[in-house]
Amino acid sequence: MALEIAALLFVGFLWGAQFGFNKIQLETIPPFTGVSWRLIIASALLWLLAGLRGDPFPRTIAAWRDFTVQGLLTSGGPGVMVMWGQQFIASALAAILNSTTPIFATLVTLLVTRHERIGRQKILGLFIGLGGVVLIVGIDALRGVDKGLIGQIVVMASALGYGSAAVFGRRFRTISPVVAAAGANSCSAVVLTVIAFALEDPLHTIPSTRSLAALIVSALLCNGIAVILYYRLIATLGSIGASSLGYLKAAFGVLVGCFVLGEPVTATIMIGFAAVMMGVAAINEQLPFWRTRRETTP
Repeated sequence: MALEIAALLFVGFLWGAQFGFNKIQLETIPPFTGVSWRLIIASALLWLLAGLRGDPFPRTIAAWRDFTVQGLLTSGGPGVMVMWGQQFIASALAAILNSTTPIFATLVTLLVTRHERIGRQKILGLFIGLGGVVLIVGIDALRGVDKGLIGQIVVMASALGYGSAAVFGRRFRTISPVVAAAGANSCSAVVLTVIAFALEDPLHTIPSTRSLAALIVSALLCNGIAVILYYRLIATLGSIGASSLGYLKAAFGVLVGCFVLGEPVTATIMIGFAAVMMGVAAINEQLPFWRTRRETTP
């Protein structure tokens, strides 16, 4: 379990950094074009890794149908929704709105699939984690709720997609996470490329060096390596456990800003980060004091 938690933290860090990468890309690259380019690069990397590993290539229509749905629930849908919304709202506000993914995953599980037990510790973790995110981002970030309303709604809606993807992704537990990531990214890349040509004229986009660097790093790490680990986490921690990445990426998104971009580190931020860690532990039922009490209860 320690290795899985470490992987969870690593993916949370990479996906938290994605909010900053998005802002840099948006300086010279429109959202649909940017995300489609990222997915094309990531897909090439992932299929190369799958080939080196000798993973079997999916050949059934059902497999590619599922890849398409999963791709649209993750990078193809919510990914571009977040990037589009960040044109109108601050990254901090986008982070806190997007951090509600575990709540949506739990609601989908509770009301629709009922494939996992939802005990009191998971519910407690949801509220502790969300409270920690609010502390980290800061109450001041919520003062912009009346601005860029459409952007806020779109970013919030993306959390439903991520939450649903964590549940839908259970069906890929029997195949290689590299193939699952490659298939989902490839299908969503095709869809977004068509949309980009229809709306944004990507052939005439001239990205700056800064934006292009952010796009390439984001493609390789956030849409590539992190997605492989994400599918592994769905298989090992379950859909609700994997969805706790919604809290982690918000927490790390702000922390990266503090330590990399020189934004101030406050006691409130550190307390909030500790709360996020506790929330993630509770969602994955790893609170020692809770486990001890349950084990000793006759």
